[in-house]
Amino acid sequence: MGSSLIFIARNFLFMKKITILLLSFIVFSCSSEKEQMETVRALAKQDLITFLQLPEGTIFNDKDFAITEVPEIEGIGITYVVKIGISSQDRDGNTNVKTHKLEYAKIGEKGLSPDDYELTSFD
Repeated sequence: MGSSLIFIARNFLFMKKITILLLSFIVFSCSSEKEQMETVRALAKQDLITFLQLPEGTIFNDKDFAITEVPEIEGIGITYVVKIGISSQDRDGNTNVKTHKLEYAKIGEKGLSPDDYELTSFD
């Protein structure tokens, strides 16, 4: 009787450790994915300023960015698609919204540095 209680207690402690490990892994992977999205967003802002020849102090609203992660067909690599609508006014005061699409291939391991991504398409 006593040995079965010890066995149950050890199994309970083992399962508790496994659960804590799994939860830690999930939290870490979610925070890492968020950091990757922030890196891609910052890189897209930089590229938009460069390609559209916008003034250096141009401010973008993060809500205007739509970032989607697209796994490659072969299962190797990840592509991030960034869509943003940029508003401008013509001479008559009419507001125009032009949508731009940028595609980035993840070429680095961690994805936390701008050097881990390569711009593959700009429309």
